[in-house]
Parts: sequence; C-alpha cells; structure tokens
Amino acid sequence: MFLATVVALLFACIAFSSARAADYMALLDTYWDVHDQVLFPTNSGRHYIDLFWTYSPELWQIAVADPALIDESTAIILQFEPPLRALVDGEGSTVVITDSMVRRVESFLGALEERGSPALRITIQTERARNPLDRLIGLTFEEARLLLVGPPVPSLSEPLPTRFP
Repeated sequence: MFLATVVALLFACIAFSSARAADYMALLDTYWDVHDQVLFPTNSGRHYIDLFWTYSPELWQIAVADPALIDESTAIILQFEPPLRALVDGEGSTVVITDSMVRRVESFLGALEERGSPALRITIQTERARNPLDRLIGLTFEEARLLLVGPPVPSLSEPLPTRFP
C-alpha cells in the first residue's frame, strides 16, 4: 500500500498542478503528512521515499503518455485520502483495508509495470513479492503501517519543510 501511496503521491503532483493546488490544500497536506509522519521517520518508509525520487521522471513520462493512468491515480488519491488522514490523525485503527482497495492498487501497479522500464518493472515486482498486498485485506491502516514501515517514532522537534503553504 505504501508503494502505491508513494506512486500516487507523484501522480498527485501531476494531477493537481500548482494552478489548482489551492483547491486541494487539505488533500496535499494529508499526503505530505503521510510522508512526514509515516514514511520519513522509519528506514522502511525512507526506502519508499527513495523509490519515489528514483522513479519520478519515468513515472512522469508514463503519465504523460497515458492520460487514463492520471485519471486512475486521481481516483486512488481521492479514495485513499480519508483513511490516510485518519492514520496520520492517530485514528488509523478505525479504517479497514478492503479487497476492492487492494484490487484497485494491484491493477494500477500492473499498469505501471506493463509500461515501465525493466528497472521499474523489477522494482514493482520486488516490492510486490516483499509485501504482497493481499495480506493487507482486513487489516486496519494502523496495522498495515506497523507491518509495512514499523511503529511511529516520536515527533521531531521541528516540523519537516514539506507542509503545503
């Protein structure tokens, strides 16, 4: 799920351009909070952030070539925003990962895998093998966080500079 979140975050940057950013401030804040509070404080989370930066240029090219992928990524971003907001607000145990969520993410990753370079394909295959998404069905977002990136760590004394202005 977190690999998909990282990929979706890239597509969020594409789909929600700065011209429309003010309309999506709360949404962007949620995804930056996932970055800052869920991913960044753990080694596993930083691994997903590194994947994001490694494959951002290629994912941009894939998106430009296939507007349907931008539409699907936008739908995923919007679907996952409320449960991810619950997670970063400390209420991740109240939202359950469903079969339809996993199927949608699997389909999206499959589409990226089909269109990606050999390196991107291998990365997606490796991450899917390392963390099969089917095992997340029925878990809460908090349980999935613990399984995929580990427990939250105490806050840093200063906020990270990724807040949406």
